[in-house]
Amino acid sequence: MKENVGTIDRIARSIIGPTLMVVGYKRLGGDRGELAGLATIVAGAALVESAITRVCPLNALFGIDTRRKERAVRDFNLDQEKILERMPNY
Repeated sequence: MKENVGTIDRIARSIIGPTLMVVGYKRLGGDRGELAGLATIVAGAALVESAITRVCPLNALFGIDTRRKERAVRDFNLDQEKILERMPNY
């Protein structure tokens, strides 16, 4: 898969992910184990993984790319194509 997680998104994921993991661990309550706590740990781990690899399957599914540089290049190319379409042919 292509990278689709930008720097700001990556920082947010690297903060929120471990926080969710800690909250989930506390929610598990030791040996009694609650499903909500386990789900929270898994969600936090998924955020940490996507922050490390810079690839998010949900972003890919919805066509979201939070990287700035490549988005700017893509938008520039689209603008350039629009300009060329409007130019008269001589």
